[in-house]
Amino acid sequence: MTRYAIDSDGVSRERLALAHDPAELRACASQVATATAGAMASAGDAGAVLRVELDRFRVVHAHALDAVADAAGALGDRLDRSTLEARSVELVVSAGFAGVTTSSAAALSDPASATVS
Repeated sequence: MTRYAIDSDGVSRERLALAHDPAELRACASQVATATAGAMASAGDAGAVLRVELDRFRVVHAHALDAVADAAGALGDRLDRSTLEARSVELVVSAGFAGVTTSSAAALSDPASATVS
């Protein structure tokens, strides 16, 4: 069975990286826009269709990076808190299952305790 989990250490490292340099994603968006504008200019008059597609790429990707930067800034320390809360829930559920498993094993080994009153 496949088990999925939030990489809380990875999330914390990335959040800290963005917290210390929040302009990093915005700089990437700016570089994407600049590089795409250069590609559009070099396409020339014969590349009208290519320029349209490059412009679409620039708009989508530059705005997407800006949106991710906004989201990361808005989440702030809540991202760390969410991953810690998710881990806490995992531990509570695991402890609950361990208790059920232990009591079931005890009931199976002692048939008298498994009788219904």
